[in-house]
Amino acid sequence: MRPKPVAAPINALADLAREAKALVRAPGAPIDFDAVAQALGAAGHTSDLEQRLTARFVRPVAARAFAARVEATAATLKALGVREGGVCVVSALADPETLAGVAAAGLKAWLVDVDPFSAMFDTDHLRERLPEAPGPLEAIVPAAAHGRAPDMRAWAAFRDETGLPILVDAHGAFDVIIEAPVPVLVGLPSGQGVFLVCEDAIPVNTVEAAPFAGEDGLAAWPGLRQRLCGTAQQLRVLLLDSGVGFQPGWGMSWISPVCALSLPTDDAGAVAWKLQAAGVPASCSVRDRTLAADETPNADHLAASTVVVTLDPNLDIEGLDRLCDALRAALG
Repeated sequence: MRPKPVAAPINALADLAREAKALVRAPGAPIDFDAVAQALGAAGHTSDLEQRLTARFVRPVAARAFAARVEATAATLKALGVREGGVCVVSALADPETLAGVAAAGLKAWLVDVDPFSAMFDTDHLRERLPEAPGPLEAIVPAAAHGRAPDMRAWAAFRDETGLPILVDAHGAFDVIIEAPVPVLVGLPSGQGVFLVCEDAIPVNTVEAAPFAGEDGLAAWPGLRQRLCGTAQQLRVLLLDSGVGFQPGWGMSWISPVCALSLPTDDAGAVAWKLQAAGVPASCSVRDRTLAADETPNADHLAASTVVVTLDPNLDIEGLDRLCDALRAALG
């Protein structure tokens, strides 16, 4: 749905004028920038950050930036009208922060299997599994696997088909999220804070969460992206004969600071531990067995055979050599 035009009623404009007069400073008095921003926000004017964020999208959208991912996830689900105690369908490979946000919204996570190639929800599979949910369904939270973009239009169609609120968790997918027919939560490129964006302004404007303040990283992103793409290509060359695989398109059509490596064996936990011991920031998926789950053979295999490495975009060739040596040693 396209966002509805924001038009301040006449009485709201009159109120804004009165507030503006109250903010006119006496000679020599400091300007209260926070009060000015609050008055402008009340009239529907977005911040500079939000204007720069919306400019990235191919259709008109509303966007707001928040300080904390978990709080923003919970607040967005509540803004979408979910009822506490219900079931939220979540990827079996979901991050702990996503699961914490679902729990904070008062929902029970139900982990469902993913496609073996994209590592994301498959709507056809999900359509078959929804009747087996362990309780009343309230929402679906698809995740962008390690920064790869999901099919946003497919999720919009699935929302229209099922009537369920959908919130896409695209925390690491800043590079590729350029449309938002359903609400999408994206991490800012600085690594601090998140922003919520959607073509429908209503859920975005309804969220009650602490606003973001700090370095957003937007101005630095083009240079960072270029360095990450170069690092990705060098890494591909250095690991040609290692037996590890990369996500389709990573470093070529899209980029993320995290590099998901498919291992030839199902010992991701041991490999991640050895990489950490060698000083390489690495991790793997760990299932919380206390959460309700469907049968998840694909997700279980991907979790056991995928290691995620966080890349420093400033790594030189010697640093990349050391990383690759550590990986080869960890693989045995």
